[in-house]
Amino acid sequence: MEIFDETVEFKNDRYVVHLRFRKSHDELSDNYSLAKQRFQNLWRKFSHDPELHQQYHEIIRDYVEQGIIEEVKDDIKGNESNRPLYYLPHLAVREEGRLTSKTRIVFDAGSHQNNELSLNDCLWPGKNLNPNILDLLIDFRLNKTAVCSDIKQAFLQICLAEEHKDAVRFLWSNEEPCVHKKNQIACISFQSSEFRRKLEPISARCHN
Repeated sequence: MEIFDETVEFKNDRYVVHLRFRKSHDELSDNYSLAKQRFQNLWRKFSHDPELHQQYHEIIRDYVEQGIIEEVKDDIKGNESNRPLYYLPHLAVREEGRLTSKTRIVFDAGSHQNNELSLNDCLWPGKNLNPNILDLLIDFRLNKTAVCSDIKQAFLQICLAEEHKDAVRFLWSNEEPCVHKKNQIACISFQSSEFRRKLEPISARCHN
């Protein structure tokens, strides 16, 4: 908590947070080979499922338009600034409804190569600040009217400090998937704190 309070900033109407590494980030490997292998497997799946690719592409495009992610312009494996560097594999998860199915993207910060550490291994877990569910239910029933609200993509509204953005890179291509074609792979980095790592629960609640 002390580390979080000392490093969190409020800029341009958003909170800016740092990744809380346990020790030096030097032990973190870039995970590039594994991320690329899983991306290529995903791309082959897209070539047989155009609808899934279209849904996936729309999510990525929405992230770009909101400023949540942006393309990295330097060398795809470059890390000359001694910043932590890690590539997140990702996959599609379909949530089947009665009438339609919804696709969401899951980023895997727990992945690692043999004898290497994952990003999650190198981060301190966030403290659970959620209130007791029984207390919530009792408070909910005290008055005649209850109001519920939510913040759209709440964890994506928390910005990452510049020096830690390279630790949440992933691979993508804007080309159409084709099993007989080698696609041009782009490197993308998160500008905000996506929600599949250990950081966010404490980040989202500490200053609310």
